[in-house]
Amino acid sequence: MMRYVILLTGIVSAAAVYGTGYTKYTLLLYLFCALILLVGIVVIVRGRLRDVTLVVASLLLPLIVVEGYLLFQAETWARQTQKIPFTPDPVLGWSPIAPGVFRSKKIDSKSGKVIFDVNQTIDEHLQRKTVSNEYGPTIAFFGDSFTFGEGLQDSETLPQTFSNVESRDLRILNFGITGYGPQQFLRAMETDIFRERLNNSQLFVFLSAPWHAERTSCLNPSMLRSPKYVIEDGKVVYKGACADGLIRIFREMSGNSAAYRALFSPTFSTLHRADIELYVAVVVRAVELAREKYGVPTLIMYLPFVPEYLSHTGYTDADIMEKFRAAGAFVLDATINSADYPRTEFFIPGDGHPTGAANRLWAEMLRDWIKRNGQGLLNSEVKAFTRGPAVHPLDAPK
Repeated sequence: MMRYVILLTGIVSAAAVYGTGYTKYTLLLYLFCALILLVGIVVIVRGRLRDVTLVVASLLLPLIVVEGYLLFQAETWARQTQKIPFTPDPVLGWSPIAPGVFRSKKIDSKSGKVIFDVNQTIDEHLQRKTVSNEYGPTIAFFGDSFTFGEGLQDSETLPQTFSNVESRDLRILNFGITGYGPQQFLRAMETDIFRERLNNSQLFVFLSAPWHAERTSCLNPSMLRSPKYVIEDGKVVYKGACADGLIRIFREMSGNSAAYRALFSPTFSTLHRADIELYVAVVVRAVELAREKYGVPTLIMYLPFVPEYLSHTGYTDADIMEKFRAAGAFVLDATINSADYPRTEFFIPGDGHPTGAANRLWAEMLRDWIKRNGQGLLNSEVKAFTRGPAVHPLDAPK
């Protein structure tokens, strides 16, 4: 009976790795599981099958060594030791597993320095908690970890900071989740999964950047459970998840491996014109549905990236913003000139997510934009707020 324990251990371990999703250790863990499985087969079988299994195991062992070596050579020394647990979601790909207060901690493994150590609250709706006026006009924020507030206390997120600068006169909702992109925004509009919470909405805010194109095109390995969209006959069409079943397992193993990142990722992750066109189309369709189904305008807070990032696409950040405006979205250039704020950290050192200081400036930008363009929203004149497409392009504050 004990002969089968090793075999069973390999199978159970592989199932456990599959259930936990993808990390940079995914391939290495799968390879270990495969080796355990092969050892179990060697113990059980005899004859030629055993010889073949021994050969395969001997070939697998160097792969484990190479992957482990490349993985630890590429180690950035930043390690997240605690984080919010997520569970698969049939609509959006993943979501927090349960309400509660979760500790999120990241340390520099080399120096032992704490990069961040915060408590993050997930409310009963499985969204990041935001304290605001539950009876006021609603502004809903959509986005990724920047909107969610990765690495920040509840009080420092962009939605909460905006609620605070508005003296909590408005009802503010945070639909941002770590890893999300424009496809989750669009899928939420298509399926109406937040319909009840979005009643009385006056504005949707979507924080976005050109690197979201890696998510809408499914190039980013962490997007494999995410909704997938393609352009057919000039229309954005939903096609299920980025990957499922054995294809997802293979892409998890390859895309999240150190060998892939070192040898192939620079080639296969390069953005092209079609990737930007899909990104723009997904955002535009979400903006259209927000207007058609909810009667709500969308403000895109756009974060330009380094010019070289778009060099292979034929697009610039200005081109992308203009396409959003032409489609009826309001657009706010959310660039922060760090030279104007010496000795202020706008991104968490050793991590890269925005700090509370960055969110404070963005919240003030948003407040000023609404004062100029919101036609009385801050005074709760709900019906006066502009609906429908923008008539004139809006320039961001300089």
